[in-house]
Amino acid sequence: GVARLRLSSLQPQEVTPGLVSLWNDTRICPHIHMSLQSGSDTVLQAMGRLYSAAEYRDAVARCREAIPDLALTTDVIVGFPGETETQFRESYEFCREMAFAHIHVFSYSAREGTAAARLPQVAEADKKRRFREMSALASESAGSFARGFLGRTMDVLWEAEAAPGVWAGHTGNYLKVLAPSPAPLANRITPARVMDMAEGFLRAEVLESLGRFQPGRTGALPLTADLTASMAREPQC
Repeated sequence: GVARLRLSSLQPQEVTPGLVSLWNDTRICPHIHMSLQSGSDTVLQAMGRLYSAAEYRDAVARCREAIPDLALTTDVIVGFPGETETQFRESYEFCREMAFAHIHVFSYSAREGTAAARLPQVAEADKKRRFREMSALASESAGSFARGFLGRTMDVLWEAEAAPGVWAGHTGNYLKVLAPSPAPLANRITPARVMDMAEGFLRAEVLESLGRFQPGRTGALPLTADLTASMAREPQC
């Protein structure tokens, strides 16, 4: 049967007790992508979003209470028409509070014919600065989330050989993992002990698992520039 199931994007108003109860099925990965767009209620209203920052926060709390090791990922737009510096700061601090595992950061780009394109536009210099600041927070937040799993043993779905003798895969909560193995691991799920972190990837050693895999050599992982580039080309969550 299917060992892993992953839900696609959710809206905060869709997070009901019935939905959250689906995670009682351990095949469903502990990863939720819940688009935020902005942490400022004023900007959310201007965007026509059907939730407030408080409602988003409540939905996140319900998910985290029910789903261990949950990775919460999101989308955020900076520089939406009319966004003030105060409103950007509200969004920035809300994102910090949410401690996202990954944030897709976008700068607003006007589309001809839309209502937003007719609103007062944010100066390009301000949009670029806000994008840099939010992107830096995204990197900090992702690193903090990943470091929380150092020393843990996680089930990893191995997907491809990223370099000779080095396999790349993902945990259930969508953390990228690299581990050395002389044996082919493609499309296998094995436990792996997370040893350390480098270049944004967790480095691990593969553990024996009920005969599914015979442990091979462990040791230093050759995290080269080519290997890093190979992993970086993988689609984000």
